[in-house]
Parts: sequence; structure tokens; C-alpha cells
Amino acid sequence: MTSDNREWGKYNDALVRRGEILLDSSTINNWKQELKQPNKGKVGEPYHYPNSLIMLLGLIKTLYHPPYRQLEGFIRALAKHVEEPQAPEYTTICRRINKLNINLEETLLKSTNPVIAVDSSGKA
Repeated sequence: MTSDNREWGKYNDALVRRGEILLDSSTINNWKQELKQPNKGKVGEPYHYPNSLIMLLGLIKTLYHPPYRQLEGFIRALAKHVEEPQAPEYTTICRRINKLNINLEETLLKSTNPVIAVDSSGKA
């Protein structure tokens, strides 16, 4: 007899839900519109990648812990299916995730049923 009282069905479902990432095509369709806000008044090179894309990559980084170079490969594979700019390189991904100053891991650990949404409207 084991002393582990874990409810394995619920535990398994929670692990499966971690993989349920919805990539909404509106994110790609609203790419240029979303970039207007973070580039407004920005000095220097404008951002080429919207925060929603960086948030998606940050989520993948938090959940699956791939190296940044593998994240670059992931987004390159997705970029083959859209007409937007080239996929960001791993240094850009790393810097932008850090600039967003979010702690996805802490947020996910606090909730047993995390809900993750990516807003591509460009509105706060």
C-alpha cells in the first residue's frame, strides 16, 4: 500500500492541459497593428515582433524549458507559413522575454488550472 494520496486522473489532466497552447491566427493577422503601440515614441530601432509572439515564446520556454536556439527553430518553422518578417533570432527572443518582465513560471505554479490568453489587438 502506498502513502501517496494523489488523484492521478486530475494530475494527468493538469499535465495534459499544459500542452494546450492555442495559436490564434489573429495574432499573425494583427501583427503590424499590434506593433504600433510598443513602437510609439520608441527611440532607436523599432520592434519587429509583437509582444504576443514574445509572450507565446516565453510561455513555451517556461513550460518546456527549451534553449533559446530551439525557440528560434520553433518560430522559424511557424514563420514558413506566414508572410510576416523573418523569425527573430535567439538573442532577440531572450532580450524581449526579459524586457516583458513577467514571471510566467510563478503565475503557472499558483494556479492548478492556468488560463493563458494572447491578446493580439494591440490594446492594453
